[in-house]
Amino acid sequence: MARLSQKAYDEFKQISDKNGITYSSDLEMQQSANNLVRFVELMVELDAEHRSWEQRLEKEPKGFSIPSNGRNCSLCKTGVQGEVWYDKWGMKCMNCQAALYKKIIPGYVFKDSDNERHVTAAQLNSKFGLHPQTIKKLIRQKKLNARFVPNGPIVFLKTDNPNLPDIISQEMYITPAD
Repeated sequence: MARLSQKAYDEFKQISDKNGITYSSDLEMQQSANNLVRFVELMVELDAEHRSWEQRLEKEPKGFSIPSNGRNCSLCKTGVQGEVWYDKWGMKCMNCQAALYKKIIPGYVFKDSDNERHVTAAQLNSKFGLHPQTIKKLIRQKKLNARFVPNGPIVFLKTDNPNLPDIISQEMYITPAD
């Protein structure tokens, strides 16, 4: 990355001042300007990479593997070493890709980042405080219908568990007897 010109720094400072952003020194302001430029360069690079994947999908509609470069699976959130799979459902580890291929889980779970149609056991634990043993108990009692990704997450589809919100709220508010 080339060093910004003094004119560019002056423009950045003017925009910062106009928006009420102050810096303790010119050095801090210049570092912020340089960080912004590096961030924009990275975003352009990532966009170009993503566009190349989308073009490749036109030729390989079933998907393809790409170097992981430390990326995470969109479902199990595992940091992947080696390769990831990319298709119309996005990026995923090979383990979750195999579960999709075997129809253990539907493809939409990979794009359901707001958890409108599914939730994982890890998310039930982190977002709602349900203990992993409680989740397993609910599965054994058949109160929750789970989909097990081999060596991966436990997935609960909302279509398989229409009463999921009621079960979560009931389990969250159960207090042990004194």
